[in-house]
Amino acid sequence: MPGGDGPDARVETLYRRMFHTLYAYALRGMSDPSLAEEAVQDTFRVACEREDKLFASDNPEGWLMNVLKNVIRSTRRERARLAETVLEVLDENGGAADVELDLDTLYGDLSDSEDFRLLKRIALDRCTILEAAEELGIPLETCKKRVQRARKRLQKRLREDAVP
Repeated sequence: MPGGDGPDARVETLYRRMFHTLYAYALRGMSDPSLAEEAVQDTFRVACEREDKLFASDNPEGWLMNVLKNVIRSTRRERARLAETVLEVLDENGGAADVELDLDTLYGDLSDSEDFRLLKRIALDRCTILEAAEELGIPLETCKKRVQRARKRLQKRLREDAVP
C-alpha cells in the first residue's frame, strides 16, 4: 500500500495495529491457523472495499472486529455446507472406503471438472480455500466462487440421483 495519509495508509496502519488481535480472536473461534489467517485477510479485503464505512465509523477497530465476526460465521457456514455435501455422498455410497474412487465413478462427468477436484481437495483433504487458491495460483475470491459452483453442481446431481 502506498505511503501517505490517504485511505490506503490508514488501512495499512489499522492492519499493522490490529492484525495480531484479530488473528488471535479468529484462531480462538476457528481452531485452525490457516482459516484464522484467511478470515483476517478477508476482513481487511472488506475494509479496503468499504473504506468509506470503515473510516466513517466512530470506532474503526470495532468495525473491523464486527466484520471479522461475520467472516468467521460465513466461513463456518460454508465449511459446514461442504462437509454436509461430502457426508451425503459418503452416506449414499456406504461410508468412507474408497470414497475418492466412488465419487469419481458416480460423478465422473463432474470429476473431470477442475471445480469438482477443487471441492474434493477442500472437503476431503481438509485444505483451506486460501491454501487451494495459492496452490492453483488464483485469487482467493475466484477460488471461493469455483468451490461454490462445484458444490451447487454436486448438490443438483445428488437431488437428481435421489429421484426414483
